[in-house]
Amino acid sequence: MGHHTPTTLQTIEISLSGDNHSAKAPRPVHTYTTYDDIRSHVTISALTPTPFSHVEVFLLGTTRTAHTDHAGTFIDEPYVTHTFLRMDMPIPRSAYPSPSGSNDAYLLNPGCPLHIPFHFVVPARLLPHACRHEHSSASVPEAHTRLPPSLGSFFLPRDDLAFERANISYSICAKLIGPSQTSKSLKTLAYATRRFHIVPASEEAPPLLVLKESQYVLSKSKTVRKGMFRGKLGTITLTASQPRAFSLPPPRICGPLIPSPPLDLTLTLRFDPTDTSCAPPRLGALSTWISATTVHSIEPASRIPNQELGSQYDSHSRAFEACVALPAQDVPAAATPWGRVVPAPKYERRDSGYSTAGSLPPSPSPESSPTPLAASTGPHASVSAASANEDVDEVGQNKPYYTATIAVRLVLPPSKTWIPTFHSCFVSRFYTLLVEVVVHPPGATMPFVLSLRVPVQVIGQGREGKEEAFVAGGRARSVGMGEGDIGGLEGVWDGYIADGRHSVDGDGDCWGDDMRPGDKLLPEYVALDYVRRRRRRREGGER
Repeated sequence: MGHHTPTTLQTIEISLSGDNHSAKAPRPVHTYTTYDDIRSHVTISALTPTPFSHVEVFLLGTTRTAHTDHAGTFIDEPYVTHTFLRMDMPIPRSAYPSPSGSNDAYLLNPGCPLHIPFHFVVPARLLPHACRHEHSSASVPEAHTRLPPSLGSFFLPRDDLAFERANISYSICAKLIGPSQTSKSLKTLAYATRRFHIVPASEEAPPLLVLKESQYVLSKSKTVRKGMFRGKLGTITLTASQPRAFSLPPPRICGPLIPSPPLDLTLTLRFDPTDTSCAPPRLGALSTWISATTVHSIEPASRIPNQELGSQYDSHSRAFEACVALPAQDVPAAATPWGRVVPAPKYERRDSGYSTAGSLPPSPSPESSPTPLAASTGPHASVSAASANEDVDEVGQNKPYYTATIAVRLVLPPSKTWIPTFHSCFVSRFYTLLVEVVVHPPGATMPFVLSLRVPVQVIGQGREGKEEAFVAGGRARSVGMGEGDIGGLEGVWDGYIADGRHSVDGDGDCWGDDMRPGDKLLPEYVALDYVRRRRRRREGGER
């Protein structure tokens, strides 16, 4: 993207490796993952002789959130802009033309553009000071210092199910710094940005611990009747185990999206009849959706919004939920996947006078093995009877019952842009599977539905061998750059800035002052005045 400044007529053009320079604007947005190289050059030209001091090239990651239930006008809407990542490109003096005078100023002449190469590597994590707010557990800063994915971008070819008031963006920024004509201080003569997307690689987390107060539902039971006021036939229970994560393949840097592989979800049904003559109900349609929840806040989150407690989110947080239907499955009526299980008899408590040999468990009886009633022949469901060693609850104690297992194959629709599950200081994204099974009781005219809410993860995959090559190249740690030739910059372009003197204003421009002892490190928080005043009042009360 080029930026034209009418006062001095300077132009900054930021190129990325893989650009098609013969194509007309707009250029496609490049997508990178963890440990990818972002390299190319910045071209700066001028129509008139322009003195300048230096050039800044840096990679910037920012989060912007806003409240939607604000009673005032849109201009007064409370928002916060958080700079969580800044990586500066060290530029040696040899990259500039010869100084034009004794004050080490350089001159940019017409027809002699300045080419500044850059090279960044997408980091796996943020520096520890990226999350310095209060938190409820040690897992919060561990999650908040992972690199978040791009979110809420209008440049994406498909909807990413994000709310318009939550945005995470990455960009390459370039600034031409020169002397001011009105004062002795330096000013920005020209400024340009080039946005790109990041889909970071992530590891699959352990299954979520679902409590009784949770909004997740992994098991649902319902009484089966012939009609509303008729006798009870039994109890049917639908249970789901938490599946593995949806895995997103490494993205193409510049090209169409790659579809994700399918995921298997296991559903278990159990029917406990009130009488041995009661047959299990017929199963109907099986429907599945995936729900994407985006939680955003204007205050740093003190905990991870996992929907486990009655108060789901912090007081300053808002949640936006979007549901997408997954390909429908169907359980054929002619192939009802039920298997009959006859539990082994339990042993009575005996008096101590009996021989202990009589209490030894007998050899397994063939009567305890499940007897399949039918096998599923549907193209999308595989069915098997449950094991007889399964625990029997008090309702069906020592009574025959029926079980079935359905393996459902799920695929993320390619019509959407899927964002990996993540939790950052101001924005979180997580997913839930919604499952509905229609049950047709024998002799009843109206079916009923069993519904589940199952947590599921979406993770990103890194490119094979990238991490090993990064570590082997000696770039696992942040590196600095001294003066030297451009040819000596190979392998050390990706340096983290640790002085924390930069932030971003509401227009996306960069500003900063020299650091002094006691000043805060990155990131800086830029919010409305009333948010600052509230923080000052809170800090004053603590004193």
